[in-house]
Amino acid sequence: MFKRPFVFNFLEKLNYERILLNNTNPLELLDQLNIPKERNTSISPKILIVTKKIDIEADLLGIQFLKHGIEYLKLTEEDIPLNFGCEFRIGKKNKFRVVIKGRKTNLQNIKIVLLRHFDPKFLNYFSGIRQTYFVQQWYQTFLCLQQILKCVWINDPQKTFDAENRLNQLLTAQRIGFNIPETSITNHPDVGRRFFDENFGTTLVKVLHHHEIIHKCMSYRFLATKIENSHLSKFDELSYSPVIFQKRIEIDSEIRVTIIGDNIFSCDLSTSHGKKYFDLHRIKEKDLKYKEINLEKKIEKLCLKLNKELKLLVSSIDFIVDKKGEIVFLEINPVGDWNWIEKHTNLPITKSMFDFVNSLLKKNRLHDS
Repeated sequence: MFKRPFVFNFLEKLNYERILLNNTNPLELLDQLNIPKERNTSISPKILIVTKKIDIEADLLGIQFLKHGIEYLKLTEEDIPLNFGCEFRIGKKNKFRVVIKGRKTNLQNIKIVLLRHFDPKFLNYFSGIRQTYFVQQWYQTFLCLQQILKCVWINDPQKTFDAENRLNQLLTAQRIGFNIPETSITNHPDVGRRFFDENFGTTLVKVLHHHEIIHKCMSYRFLATKIENSHLSKFDELSYSPVIFQKRIEIDSEIRVTIIGDNIFSCDLSTSHGKKYFDLHRIKEKDLKYKEINLEKKIEKLCLKLNKELKLLVSSIDFIVDKKGEIVFLEINPVGDWNWIEKHTNLPITKSMFDFVNSLLKKNRLHDS
């Protein structure tokens, strides 16, 4: 039996440093807006953004906050441990504060937390028992943040965790009325072979969690892949890690729906040259055609209902449109990445997100007054 997970047969590796170089530099945007970079060492922000270094949506939102005079604090995975300090003081006088890159803030002043790409369980600085200890302690520290910050989370950490679960997504989508692909989540080789036989020539394999892992300046990507006969000999590797098998549906186009509160932004995506594909991440942006669309009211209502069922304030939902015009649910992303859609359309998603957060801040001020 092979000692590696089955999906490693389809692993793609990219240089993470090159990805960083291609990322938008928010300091350049600050220059364009003439916003000063000098900041006080002690601040009192109302917004905390929790994310990772590469997050253009967080950068663009941060620019909007500064442009409108709204102070915010940003904590990234990469700040831990050397650029992040915390104190949770409990006793005669409770005190909760953090220091990020030398800037001190009182956590009790935070009114809104934007939780995006952040998971201390994947921080990788040591090996063996030291790494296990490191991850355990920082994960519990993040749980401390959740306990202290009794404010509006976009989205709530536990709800985000639940919504990211593929089985939960599919079951909820199916229950409220969406069409879904025939699916099997398994680590049993015989079950995988049986699913392949039932859907011969139309079986895709996907991962249960995020399709990308960053490790030692390399991006390891596990994208949806069509299963061929040649892969059957490797099915024993399924024992090491479960995967998602889905029946492949002939695609006419895909739809990306971004939900901000009650606002819905929909974009139809197709290939410029009629190329066949199984995962949009395999297609370069220049080879995609982007078209703003209005969904049927029935589908829009189901999208809002799915967010409500999963208790999310913001999300992105991916659908495919089959050759008969039927819309089929694929997955929901509680974080919501929209910059790549905005670049090719006139959909004002960043503005809508800023307006949504700002409206929550105003409600909070009215509540406090």
